[in-house]
Amino acid sequence: MDVQPDNQNIDRLFSNTNYFIDFYQRQYKWTSEPVERLLDDVFYRFNEQYKIYKDLDIPLEQTINKYSWYYLNTFVTNKSEVNGKLYIVDGQQRLTTITLILINLLQKARKENSELQDWVQAKIVGQSGFKKNFWMNHEMHLETMKGLLDGKPFDKVDVSSGITAKNMLENYKIIERFLSKELDNKHKLESFIFYFLHRLVLIKLHVEQTDVPMVFEVINDRGVKLKPYEILKGKLLGQVDKEELEVLSLNVIWDNAVDIINEHGEDEIDEFFIYFLRGKLANTIGESRKYDKNYHKAIFQGETNDYLNLLHNSKRVKEFLTKEFKYYTNLYKKYCIIAQHLKKNIATYFLIT
Repeated sequence: MDVQPDNQNIDRLFSNTNYFIDFYQRQYKWTSEPVERLLDDVFYRFNEQYKIYKDLDIPLEQTINKYSWYYLNTFVTNKSEVNGKLYIVDGQQRLTTITLILINLLQKARKENSELQDWVQAKIVGQSGFKKNFWMNHEMHLETMKGLLDGKPFDKVDVSSGITAKNMLENYKIIERFLSKELDNKHKLESFIFYFLHRLVLIKLHVEQTDVPMVFEVINDRGVKLKPYEILKGKLLGQVDKEELEVLSLNVIWDNAVDIINEHGEDEIDEFFIYFLRGKLANTIGESRKYDKNYHKAIFQGETNDYLNLLHNSKRVKEFLTKEFKYYTNLYKKYCIIAQHLKKNIATYFLIT
């Protein structure tokens, strides 16, 4: 295995590389807690330094070198041999949040008529001819990112592409409130822009395609709080060639089904898989219990794998996702709608009687 570590500040990180979201990655699901924690940590260090150096009569370009650096963790990439794209294997939650912070810094730099606004914009999008591309390339959610970049009112930002888009908007609102409170004058804003781009450091780890499933397993085993269905997604789609994933729209099939079912309850898709496996393979209550918590592991073991044949079998995975998975998730969605309708009518009946 060849791991290639590379220390990068944000100025270098977002300068000449488009990052795409790997199928192993969850949708953008950071809530207010990790976003606020990131902002709190960064500003705690920045504010300490700013108190010391804000009154120095030297250019900001020189002052910023006196600030101590701040470590923002690692991210893992992999380059596809098929399409040449560089994918984020781990770290897209943090990198997406950094992009949202940059977008808000750009809006504030524009408002202050700062000469740094072109520099900040260049860390969000790169331009080739007439075309602009986001360095953090959420291909399915570009309209949301464009809306934020263009400074549209929040109620005019298109979030119809799904949960990632909705979370982008909600977290951007948090970032807007936080930065508006902290960066209350032009000098502090420009100082923070230098600090953010030059003194915040991430470590990039690049791995070969053959090592991606193993790296994903290690990341999960060491405490990243992935949901069972998110782990299952990685194990299933990880068996399929990236070009086939795109041609067959397997990632879209998966995400659409998950989004539709999760509308009926938090992580309802986990319940779907538990009931699916129980219905197919369990004849007693005792047999059904093995699917309650670890269905994402049981699905590749013993008689369950003998029946579904999804372990190390990309052909079967493609067949399962395009046929059985689509059919049964649509059926489960109808069940959820009917169940909610019945509950509402029963509640109404008892209120009347």
